[in-house]
Amino acid sequence: MAAIVGIYYFSRSKKQNLNIVHMKEEATTGKFSCGLDIHIEPWWFKPYKNASGEASEKKLSKEKEKKSEDVDPNLYGRRCYFTEYYDPSTGLTTRFQRTFFPSGKQAPYPVDEFGDRGYFFDCDSGLGASANESDEKREQRKKLSIDIGDNFIRNDIFDKYIGGPRADFDYEKGGYLFAFPLHEVFNFLFALEQRFHETEANTVIKWPDAIEKKIQELGIKYETFFDYEPTEFNIEEHDKEFFEKWGKPKISLHSSERSGGHLASEKDGTSFGVSLKMFRPGENDRIQSN
Repeated sequence: MAAIVGIYYFSRSKKQNLNIVHMKEEATTGKFSCGLDIHIEPWWFKPYKNASGEASEKKLSKEKEKKSEDVDPNLYGRRCYFTEYYDPSTGLTTRFQRTFFPSGKQAPYPVDEFGDRGYFFDCDSGLGASANESDEKREQRKKLSIDIGDNFIRNDIFDKYIGGPRADFDYEKGGYLFAFPLHEVFNFLFALEQRFHETEANTVIKWPDAIEKKIQELGIKYETFFDYEPTEFNIEEHDKEFFEKWGKPKISLHSSERSGGHLASEKDGTSFGVSLKMFRPGENDRIQSN
């Protein structure tokens, strides 16, 4: 798609995409309508510091961050909100993205795939760069390119040889500045709702063992916002087979109204949130089910 002032809106490889249709088919063949809300708010100084070597946030603010009253060309400072809805009665998946800019403006629009791709700052894009630019300078600018997805942040995103965006499979584990196990979390919440109606929004006290291990490996802190000790919904008591199969998860009896979903933060400041809403046939009067 078009590149505008160094910012690229794009379609990713279907092979690696995490979308409701793909995840739903793995989880169940039941006819559930699903709404998935995701937000990702980078602490921008950390990935910029890692990519550029800038030592202080004060220096960064003074020398690099430039705002305009009319446009926000820089990725630096953006927050992204993604909404995906799947309707089994029609087989349609609808996606919307809402981007918040440092100036306070926001832009909502429909998308085929979620994400923002470009450079930390418009001035890093190389537009108008001299033809005599050194290879070292060019390589340094490449490191200042960044890709924000619905469950990751990664940099140095352009292919060394062809110049276009790198494919998903070209990224090694260390190439991600932030990653979240969205696929696994979605499938757990989906299975939870199938077994225990209207529990997908209940606050997770302990994630399944495999998810908890991955979260720890990724350096992520899971956060809850209860003002009191939550009453647990005893999954093991109601269905021991489900409890064992899914790695001994624990959830609250009720959702935490303050959290608005399941929230996580990367140890150095990036925050991530995910919430799932499911409708059984007949529960959403806007949808005609057969």
